[in-house]
Order: sequence, then structure tokens, then C-alpha cells
Amino acid sequence: MNLRSFTLLPLLLAICATGQEDRIEILSVDKLVYDDSLAPGAQRLIGNARFRHAGAIMTCDSAYLYEDQSVKAFGRVAITQGDTLRITGHRLDYVGKDRRASISGKGAMPGQARHDNSGVTLTNPDMQLTTDALVYDLRSRVAVYANGGTIVSRKENNTLTSGRGVYMAAERAFLFSDSVSLVHPQRTIQSDTLRYETATGIARFFGPTTIAQRDGSTVRCNEGWYDTRKDQARFGKGARIVGKDQEIAGDSIRYDQRTGIGEAFGNVAIIDTINDMVVRGDRAWYDEVRDKSIVTGRAELVMLVGGDSLFLHGDSLFATSDTVLDKRTIRAFHGVRFFKSDLQGVCDSLVYGEADSTIHLFSEPVLWSGNDQITGDSVRILMANGSAHRLFVRGNGFMASMADSTHFDQVVGTTITGFFHDNELRTVVAEGNSRTIYFAKETKDSVERIMGMNTADCSRIDVAIAADSSGEATVHTVSFITRPDAVFWPIGKAPTDEQRLPGFQWHAHRRPLDRAGIFAH
Repeated sequence: MNLRSFTLLPLLLAICATGQEDRIEILSVDKLVYDDSLAPGAQRLIGNARFRHAGAIMTCDSAYLYEDQSVKAFGRVAITQGDTLRITGHRLDYVGKDRRASISGKGAMPGQARHDNSGVTLTNPDMQLTTDALVYDLRSRVAVYANGGTIVSRKENNTLTSGRGVYMAAERAFLFSDSVSLVHPQRTIQSDTLRYETATGIARFFGPTTIAQRDGSTVRCNEGWYDTRKDQARFGKGARIVGKDQEIAGDSIRYDQRTGIGEAFGNVAIIDTINDMVVRGDRAWYDEVRDKSIVTGRAELVMLVGGDSLFLHGDSLFATSDTVLDKRTIRAFHGVRFFKSDLQGVCDSLVYGEADSTIHLFSEPVLWSGNDQITGDSVRILMANGSAHRLFVRGNGFMASMADSTHFDQVVGTTITGFFHDNELRTVVAEGNSRTIYFAKETKDSVERIMGMNTADCSRIDVAIAADSSGEATVHTVSFITRPDAVFWPIGKAPTDEQRLPGFQWHAHRRPLDRAGIFAH
């Protein structure tokens, strides 16, 4: 055995070090030993060994330094690169020509909880990574682990775990995969693949991701980002935010948790699970704190009403809540159209209030119930048990229905009040300068035909509506509360110019006939 040992002096260290960039420089050690029997061609460094290579400082309790500029180091291993990055572990295998370091701990099983310094740690000013083993490339400044790791962020109080990870020191960013979980006091993010920037606190996720908020809401998406410092986020590819009583979905969603304000874009749906209501559109804005939302772009409201569905469209749909009554108000503006199997309407603006279950139609409203068309300056529909209960028309009230293909029963009044039964308009009361034209019918040989025209002026007119022989709703009786000024004309002698009351318009072409019809302007 050829054994030589001696104490190193600074001059001897200078002679041993070549000064070349591709060689490892020994900075200090307690004892330097050559032992060819243990490590042929290697120097054995014992006690507080320090090396320098490619701008990085390595320290350990003991090491073997080989002629090919590789190192095997043991005990309290540490690599420091620059002023910010430090890696510690129990064993180091370093290949100088590749500038690649493999660091491992004391052999704990992957995923085993650690309560000591037996693992590998990588630290910078923003965070600390703990794992069983990692490989660090000093040239590219990239670290890789594959047996599970835990990262604790100092600024955001985040704890992130994953099966595999890559740390890019130059970018101060991690790329995680395999059961990724980021835990924060306010939220937990679980993802298939996640990139986390320690300098900014921004998490970017790729693949199926779930974010569970402390307030009980849950976010699901397939890509997006979350700024954990500013509490701002964007979620994409089937994004959905599920709250206690509301869900918001869209192709992408932007959200600011501090202000509670969010925006959704593309195939937007706001689902009110408490009130059986869905609002859809191309774009939505919502204020979570004040419980307000706006939906535009082919906007549609779908509301369950008495076992039936009401479909409503407007250029813009607004929803607000009364925090005291815990009731919602829906407002629709411009090009408003709605369809329900027993009730349809168009107007320029509409308001529906849950507090009083009333629908208000403004600006040239037209309402249809069965064969009846109703117009006025404004229309108000009172709902009860999910169905139309009472109708109020204020200003220039006008009701018309087809008696046959060319004749129309008509009633006008300053106000009109309608009463519904079994979802059908059954009674109409016109008051104030009331006038009516209705056509009397007779049935002969099972054929119903018009026999005459009645006209009347009166302060109040009551009209009863019932189904005719074909099942169509038509005027059944007309009652005059005060003495009317009435005239009956046989149909062949009825003046043509008196068969339509002033202001008559037939809007059948505007009537939504089905759900798709609410979008036909």
C-alpha cells in the first residue's frame, strides 16, 4: 500500500490547483490522503473539505477527488451557486466535465415524512425544496427530482408537493407533475401538471386542475394561472367555479379574489342552483361581494317556472340581489323576447323581481297568451305558484284575438286587467274610455261562421274567454258594467273601416313560437 498523508498549506493548495476552468479547485481541507488501494488515482479529502468549480462552492465532511475531475462526497454535503441557491444533502456524486451533481439523503423511502436533516434541501430566498434525491446541472442551473418533493414558499405561506419536479434556477421556477398539490391557508390547488414561479408566486397549471377555496367554493379547469400574491387568476378550457348556491362556467374565467370581481368569456353559463335559474351568453361580468352579474352576447335566461321553463333573451341581462330579503332581480335590456309554453312576449326592457314574483315589460311591450295579443304602454304580470296569475296593462291597453283569418276581436281601455286560470287568460277587464269590437258566431252543420259584428263604447267592459269547438280560446261573453253605446251589424253590412279600432296592429310575425324564436329579431 502506497500511503502518504500530510497537512495542507495554502502554498501546497495553490500548487495542486491548476487554475484551469475545467478543473476542480480545492479551497481547503483538514487532511489530504492518497490511498490507491481505496480509490486508485484519487485524492481523499477528510474534514471540512471545500471545492470550487464553474463558479459553485461545494463542501462536505469527506470526499474522493478523481483525476477525471469527478467527486464523490459524503456527510453534510452542500453546493452553493451565486448568492441565492444552496443545496444540501448527505451524498454527492459530481461529474466535472458535465457539471452535473447528483445529491441524495440518508436513504429515507420516497414520500416518507422527515423531521430531521436526512433529506436533500434546495433553497433560495423565496422557498425551500425538500426531497430524497435530486440531480442538479450547474451549467443550465436546472434541478430534477423524481421520488417526491415538498416546497415551502416563504412569502406566500404555500406548501407544494408532487411526485416529480424540475427547478429552473435562472427563472426561479418549478415545473411539477404527478399528483401536484399546492396548499395555502385560503386554498388548495391539485393539478396534473403545474409550473410555479417562486419569484412572482404565480402558479400555472396544465391538465385537469381543481382549486378548493376556504370559502367552500371550488374551481375546475384544464389550464390557467393563479397569482398567489395578488389573489388573481385566469382559468381556461372548460373552466367552472362552483359555489354554495351558484356555478359559473365558461371557456375562460378571470377572477380577482380580493375584489370578488370576475369575467367569463365564451359559452358562459351562470347557474343559480337555489332558484332553478341559468343565464347563458358569450361574456359575463360578476361581482361576488355585491352579488351582481351582467351577461351579454346571445344572452339567455332559462328559469324553471311551475314545472315549465321560461326562456328569455335580451342584448344584456343584469342580475342583482337584495341582501336583506335574499331575493334576486333580473333586468333585460334591448331586443327582449321570452317564450313559455303558455305565455310569450317582446319588449325593449324587462324586470323580474323574485320578491314580488312580478314581471314588468316596458317600451312597446307585446304579450301573447293563447290566441290573445295584448299591448300597452307597460305590462305587469303577477306570477303565483310558478304560473301567470294576474295581468296589468297601464296606458293604451289593447287586446286582440283572431275571430277568423280576416276578423279580430278587440278590446281597448286606459287600463286592462287580466285574470288567468290553469295558465290560460280567462277574464279581461278594460276600464277608462273602453271600446270593443267582437264578432258573433253561429254553428251550422258543424261549421262555425261569423254572423255579425258588435261594437260598443263603455266606461268598463268585462270579457270572458273560453275555448271554442276547436279548442281555441276565443271571446265567450262581453259584459258592459254601465250602459253602453252599442251597435250590432250583420256581417255582410259591417262597415270595413270600422272593423279595426284605432291603434290596432297585429304582431304575429314577432311572436316567439319556441325557444329558438327568442333570438329572431
